[in-house]
Amino acid sequence: MAKTAKSKRMWKKDDPDMPEEYRQFLVKLLKFGHVENNGNPNYRALLARIAEAGFRYSPDDRTLVIESEIVRQEVQHGQIVADLIRGLGEDPHTDAPLKQYLFSIPLQSWVDICWFHGIGDRVGLYVGVEWVGSSYEPLAKAAPKLEKEERFHAEMGIKFAREVAKTKEGKRRLQEGLEQWWPAVLDMFGKSDSRNSEIYVKWGIKARSNEQLRQDYIRDTVPILESIGLEVPDHRANRRYL
Repeated sequence: MAKTAKSKRMWKKDDPDMPEEYRQFLVKLLKFGHVENNGNPNYRALLARIAEAGFRYSPDDRTLVIESEIVRQEVQHGQIVADLIRGLGEDPHTDAPLKQYLFSIPLQSWVDICWFHGIGDRVGLYVGVEWVGSSYEPLAKAAPKLEKEERFHAEMGIKFAREVAKTKEGKRRLQEGLEQWWPAVLDMFGKSDSRNSEIYVKWGIKARSNEQLRQDYIRDTVPILESIGLEVPDHRANRRYL
C-alpha cells in the first residue's frame, strides 16, 4: 500500500490558523463521505443489518463470536468519527443517506457476509492507511486503530470465504456472489475524476486520489481472491463510477 508524499503541515484540534476550506472539507469527508458515524441513523441501521445477518447465518459458535466482535468495533468506529466531527465544531447528527450503494446490497446468506467483510471492509483498511499520515492530528492519531481493526474484519471475511470454498457448491456460491459484490466494492472509491479527491490530496487529508486507491486495491486484492480459486470479474463491468 505505497503512499505518495503529502504536505508536512499538521493542524491540531481548535487550531486558530486552520483554513476554513480545510475545516469544511474535513467535515465533508467525515460527516457525509465516510460511512462510520454514530450520529447518522442510517449508519446505525446498517450496523443492525450486519449484526442480524451475521448472527443469523454464522455457521458455528466461533464465527458468531467473531461477528459480535466485528460489530462492536464498528460501533466504536462510529463513535470515534462522531467525536472527530464534534472536535471540528460540528454536530455529527445527519440524516444523509449512505452514498456507497454497496451498503444497500441485501445480506441474505453467509456468503454475503464473507464478501461484505472480505472485500467491503477491506476498503476501510485502505482509508485507514490514508488517514495514518493525515494533516489533521486527531484523525492521524485515531487512524492506526481504525486501520488495524478494518484489517481484522477483512482477514476474517477472507478466512470465512476460504472455509466456504472447501466444497464445490460453496465455491460456486462464492463466485456468484463475487460477481455482484466486486463492482460495488470498486465503486466505493468514488469517481476517478473527482474534484473533491484532488482537494483532499492538496490539503494532505488523503495521500492518494480515488483512482490511485482503487488501482492499489485491485493490485493487492486480486491475488487473494485468485488464491481461493475464484475468477475475478472484469474491473469495469457493471460499474457506476469510472
